[in-house]
Amino acid sequence: KGLPTYFKNVFEGHLCTQYYAGTNPEHAATGARIEVGQYEGQTTKSEATYYGPSYLVDKLWDSYGDMTIESILITCHYPVTTSSFVLMYGMIVKRIPGLDDATMAGVARKMTRLIGAGFLEDVKIWQNKTRIENPLLCESDGPVYQLRRWYEQFYVDAADVTEEMTQRFEFEVDTTHANENWQKEVEENLRRRMEEDAEY
Repeated sequence: KGLPTYFKNVFEGHLCTQYYAGTNPEHAATGARIEVGQYEGQTTKSEATYYGPSYLVDKLWDSYGDMTIESILITCHYPVTTSSFVLMYGMIVKRIPGLDDATMAGVARKMTRLIGAGFLEDVKIWQNKTRIENPLLCESDGPVYQLRRWYEQFYVDAADVTEEMTQRFEFEVDTTHANENWQKEVEENLRRRMEEDAEY
């Protein structure tokens, strides 16, 4: 996987948007230093917006050299019992100028496989989540209570929605510390791989 350089959540009204930027796996594997706190100019970017609690549109940009592949992931999940939900998702990849139909179809297949696999990793987390009424949180857990307040507006009558549930709230994660540790892991993995290659 790549390394995150930027991560921010914005709650406002019935929308919740997550901004993500980072390196792609190929860049991360080189061990090259990365700039944290940067959204523009990164090799991978995502703007994922929830329109209410169950409909998500995720716009994605993945850059490989001079080529940027644009795609959209749409997900919909809604509860059918107190312990299960229906999940549907689909993807589309924007045509890249200059590529013939066969090459573009191959690019689209590869990107939808990669994006789908990443999304299904999140699903594995959801399958093992449970609500804890009064969780003991640390600073790095993020805006758990703000997210819960935002969700509350969808579980009350429209007349009972409060300003607190819909007011704008932004939360940006400082990825510096995490990236320093991940960078050390990447460098160690590269060193080990070079030693193994030298033995052969």
